[in-house]
Amino acid sequence: MEAEASVMVVDDDEDIREVVKLTLEVGGYRVTTAADGLEAWNHLSLGAPPPLLILLDLMMPRMDGEKFIKILRASPQANIAVVIMSGHSASSQKTEQLGANGCLTKPVDMDELLRTVRRVISSNRLRNQQANVRRENA
Repeated sequence: MEAEASVMVVDDDEDIREVVKLTLEVGGYRVTTAADGLEAWNHLSLGAPPPLLILLDLMMPRMDGEKFIKILRASPQANIAVVIMSGHSASSQKTEQLGANGCLTKPVDMDELLRTVRRVISSNRLRNQQANVRRENA
């Protein structure tokens, strides 16, 4: 498990947010939640330490997941890993188009959720470390 790793869960369904949050907390993660992309973006803009991973629903009011990830990828926080959570069959294609780090199909199996979170956080940490080494050697 990734010690002290933080995850943000962004979903307009309160029940899903809470179940995913509790599962991740039991798994040892620090979790913040947001009801839509706008709330998530406002949280990221406050200057608090960013999460290592965002679990993102695509269909939400105010700011949907697609718009959120496009804004995120154009920001200084573009290196935050994103896993899309969606009940739609086209989500895998969207995941690739949006440059997300993975996709979970709702209803999400909690064991699969934890495996995916672990894998994506580890992979993203390694990628960031390699980028830092390249910058230092440039």
